[in-house]
Amino acid sequence: MKRVDFVSAAARLEDALKQLEASWMATKEHWHDPISQKVEDEFLVPIHGQVRSMLDAVNKMSLVMRKAEQECLHPRERHFTL
Repeated sequence: MKRVDFVSAAARLEDALKQLEASWMATKEHWHDPISQKVEDEFLVPIHGQVRSMLDAVNKMSLVMRKAEQECLHPRERHFTL
């Protein structure tokens, strides 16, 4: 049975979020006017929250899928990790 891998994609997304945040912090050093605040408030803050919520959901789903995969194994196979 092929294993479902949610974690790799989630890790890449988390890395991308960290890069976005670092780039935004560098940008804010040079761009600090009402428009930059609007960009942060309307786009970056919501993206951060949405990605964090998604990462939490992926972690929960990964645990559920791991348990389901174990339960679907033949009893002789359950002693081996996937």
